[in-house]
Amino acid sequence: MGVDMAAGQYVMTISRMTVDKLGVKLYDRVSAVIAELVANAYDADAENVTIEAPMGTYLATTRGDAGYKIIVTDDGVGMEPDVVNPFYLKVGGERRKDPRRGNVSAKHGRRVMGRKGVGKLAPFGICNTIEVLTAGGDIVDGIGPDGSPARGYRAAHFIMKRSEIMADHEEDYRPDIGNLDQRVLPQHGTKLILSDFIRRMVPEMTTFSRQLSQRFGVAAASWSVNLVDTEKAVGTPSREAAVGAFDIDTMPNTKVTFRGDGTEATAANEMSKWQALGPDGEVLPGFNPGFVHSDGRFYPITGWVAYAKESYRDELMAGVRIYCRGKIAAQTPLFNLRSGFTGEYQVRSYLVGELEADWLDEGEDLIQTDRRDILWSDDLGQRFEEWGQNVVKLLGTLSREPLKKQVTADFMRAGNVLERVQQQFPGDEWKPIRETTLRIAKMMGERLRQGEIEDQEHVDALVQLSLMLGPHVTLDDTLREAADAEEGAVGVLASILRTARVAELSSYGMIAEKRVQVIEKIMHLKDDPAKLEQALQDSIEEAPWLINPQWSPITSNQSLSTLKTEFEKFFKKETGHKIELNNFDQKDKRPDFILSSQDYGLQIIEIKRGGHSITNKEWDRIQVYIDAMDKFLNLPGHKEFLDIFKRFFVTLVCDGIGLTGAQKKAFDSYCKDNAVEHITWTNFLRRTQHMHKEFLEEANRQKKLALMS
Repeated sequence: MGVDMAAGQYVMTISRMTVDKLGVKLYDRVSAVIAELVANAYDADAENVTIEAPMGTYLATTRGDAGYKIIVTDDGVGMEPDVVNPFYLKVGGERRKDPRRGNVSAKHGRRVMGRKGVGKLAPFGICNTIEVLTAGGDIVDGIGPDGSPARGYRAAHFIMKRSEIMADHEEDYRPDIGNLDQRVLPQHGTKLILSDFIRRMVPEMTTFSRQLSQRFGVAAASWSVNLVDTEKAVGTPSREAAVGAFDIDTMPNTKVTFRGDGTEATAANEMSKWQALGPDGEVLPGFNPGFVHSDGRFYPITGWVAYAKESYRDELMAGVRIYCRGKIAAQTPLFNLRSGFTGEYQVRSYLVGELEADWLDEGEDLIQTDRRDILWSDDLGQRFEEWGQNVVKLLGTLSREPLKKQVTADFMRAGNVLERVQQQFPGDEWKPIRETTLRIAKMMGERLRQGEIEDQEHVDALVQLSLMLGPHVTLDDTLREAADAEEGAVGVLASILRTARVAELSSYGMIAEKRVQVIEKIMHLKDDPAKLEQALQDSIEEAPWLINPQWSPITSNQSLSTLKTEFEKFFKKETGHKIELNNFDQKDKRPDFILSSQDYGLQIIEIKRGGHSITNKEWDRIQVYIDAMDKFLNLPGHKEFLDIFKRFFVTLVCDGIGLTGAQKKAFDSYCKDNAVEHITWTNFLRRTQHMHKEFLEEANRQKKLALMS
């Protein structure tokens, strides 16, 4: 490679395949491209880097370039024209072994990130044109930008085009010369202007900042990176922002830290300089922050791993970030660990970390060129992978209890549990119920996943369930405690029973309150016959208390269940027709009528849709049921049924009576003898509602008395 500086020519000797593989194919995201340019500025001892770009904007349309520019400016040492060819346009040179530049930067002593010299090609992954304006070297006298004499740093100015580099010929590439080439500039540093883009999106400011900080993890003195949104007017407060550290809030008591004396690699017998510290800050016995390889060297790893305070919000925070000399080398969620280990779900959703392994590109470079992963198949990579998998397993074991506590605390906060429990069960008398309810709520919370806590409806349902179970569990516990109490402990027994009474009243009161709410909802349907009839039919089958607190389902009364079975057989034999009574296990069959029991008898419940008037034909069918039941109960072998239920009667729920002739006379006669009860829909629901409200009022009154006693 040669250069005719008199002609002001710069020369790049590089194959088209190299540009294609190392630029176009590897770097297709704006943040990855800019991170490479920022890394170069860091190696050049820059103290300030400014990135000007149209945030949240596509750089090109489907039709082509949109005329945008991205400008990256730094105040690093820059380059004078004489060093452009050997230092910048020589692609693939080993920077760290070059005696003129070395392994550390000249001014700040930074351990340089660059090694292969291919980062300069990264912009070709998103654009066609890179304009380079750089000035450095010693201060000299010369011609300034305006053509007048000036004193400063000599500049190199040239424009590289991907389309020309990729042209189908084997000649060296000579970039176009810019108008400021060989001029003297007042400040040293480098400006890169990217233009002529393919269709790529610049993230919005906040995301762009996080992406850069995630890829470029250096926190150093005299170093700052700033973003400027060129889509916003100068002076707009949100136009500029500094790229900060990539911070992730971690869960308390889950962080494992690896630290050492700062050397890059050390002999195996010097492992004592390095420590792994558990969440409590104590040294973890038997666990080292690194590993010994077959070559006898100890390869240290510093940084930390922990559980995030919340499950992954985006791919940037998912897993452990691995850095080499402050530049991202890979990001791995589990170090390729297979499933089936302790705490696997939590690790897959919460594991985060930041590790530094500066030896990754010391000898054989284990970092993929695009810095998306490590060459785990390499022998040294396999040892690193094995070490990382042990870290994952360690954290899964150490962090089970902290994670459970964190999830529980999040649930208690999301459900406002403490306040709701205090409101539901106030006063000293209710303290045992409060404690039990909180215990139940915490048990539910610690079994949740973080994503479920974000479902407010789900959280509220669990809190409500805790409030309902609290009194029941307290009642059960106190009654059992009373049964186990010693005979002489009269005072203790009285206290236990007082707690049981409060719990019982609370349980029944909450049940009554919920029943009233449900009944009020059903009352809104009474003027919609199509919905009401089915709603009430389903309600009585599922929960007879909804219509009358005294009604009980067949399946909850063994005698009633036996009577149902025997009566169905008797009816078929007597009439030749099959009858379907209410059966709570057969949801797909509609019964001919509902059979229920009360303290004073057996009840046949016939429900008609709202607005319906019963007809002669329907009455004839009901009378067949009545006559058959009367005959059935008075059979000689059914005295046991008659002793239990005493009598039976019919409750007919319908809004009108459309009977005539004999049917009307029969109906009136049955009503007079209290064998048939006719109720309209409105009165039917109001009576049931009233009965539940009376119970609720009495329960609340008893609660107040209990609190006052």
